[in-house]
Amino acid sequence: MKIAKASLLILLWLTAVIVVAQTRHTTSNVTSSQSTNAVAVDSQTGINLICKGLPVPEGFTISGEMFADSCNGSAWILKRKPGAAVAFAPLDNRAAPGASTSLAEPNEAIVPGQCDSFQQTIKNTYNFKPGLMSGAEKDAASARLDVLWSQVRQSQATLVPCLRQALKQDSSPWFFGIDGSMLLVNVDPSGASKALQVRKFVEADLDGTDLEYWVKTMALRGVEGFDTSAAGAKWLSYPKAKYNLAAHGGFPVDSFLGAVFIFGSMDEDLATPVLARIANQVGHPHREDAMLILASQATPASFRALKEINLTGFSAEARKAIAEIVAGSDLLKPRAQPRLTREENLRALEGIVAGDYGPFREMVMKSPDGEVDAVATLRPEDIPLLRRARRASISRCNQHAVSDYGSFTAILRALTWKQNQ
Repeated sequence: MKIAKASLLILLWLTAVIVVAQTRHTTSNVTSSQSTNAVAVDSQTGINLICKGLPVPEGFTISGEMFADSCNGSAWILKRKPGAAVAFAPLDNRAAPGASTSLAEPNEAIVPGQCDSFQQTIKNTYNFKPGLMSGAEKDAASARLDVLWSQVRQSQATLVPCLRQALKQDSSPWFFGIDGSMLLVNVDPSGASKALQVRKFVEADLDGTDLEYWVKTMALRGVEGFDTSAAGAKWLSYPKAKYNLAAHGGFPVDSFLGAVFIFGSMDEDLATPVLARIANQVGHPHREDAMLILASQATPASFRALKEINLTGFSAEARKAIAEIVAGSDLLKPRAQPRLTREENLRALEGIVAGDYGPFREMVMKSPDGEVDAVATLRPEDIPLLRRARRASISRCNQHAVSDYGSFTAILRALTWKQNQ
């Protein structure tokens, strides 16, 4: 984990940005099954693939081959033909303009006695803490949860208002806050439901909780526009904040990276005050982590907060990092003759926001050190899109997202340096 953290620091301070280009993987972990002519996207690299023997879809051309588990052998690497139209399919409304985060409560009426039986069912179902249970006990509890979920799904008009009411009234740190809010968002993915879920996740006891799911859910809510700063603060204060990514080779996530996932996926203006408060809290075990994330935001507010940090208790390394950031050391320099155009950069960023990483990976293969091209070609009016793409990217919550976060941060630092002064 020290290696992973150091790698991000290197990227943030721009002493070896090209590291990103050297860590691209060539093995395949395809996220969607192949249909007769469907293009699959490798979940780790974002490369477009199709199994050998299947027809190449219109608008694509073959640019190479690689091994793909889903094909039980080789797959063609596909590249879009120049000028081919891109159909962006939004993924989970990630940072899409106008995505609804309205907190308006649904018009739900509850008549006397409507929820009495369901309230008792909740008490009988959620009378446990996962961290204190054996395997057999967890299996039995899971079966009871399945019954309750089915009951709510089958009687949504009657029970969803009762579920929402129960979550609002519940003040215990037990598992109901996590699982019950998951159920609520599943049957009613409204802004009000998601805001209540954020509140319940923050209130929950993390002991026995699936920490990977907890962090990823908060990152998703953050990129949707919800204020998840309290969740980020909770994570940095949790003494057992660590887990491994089973789908990514057991990659370890600790307090620092989990906080990057949560704070990095949310609006910088919402994250800055909380990060600055933690960074100034002498004695907080992760104040340096908060400082590093604050520095990566690259906004006028975060830059001001960084210059005003109380340095008492900071390590020599952290003090040096702050000094270099404030001084603008090692800012990226634009390439005199860019290999990538502004249009290619914008297409890649728009693709990330829409959940399509194909254009971005194609751009990386064309120019592995394309950060200097982005600095040369992007304009001030492109910065909001760059920030949205960075949030959407880091909300993937894996090591590839960490590398890309460092690259986007390097670009942002260079583009916003004068503004941030």
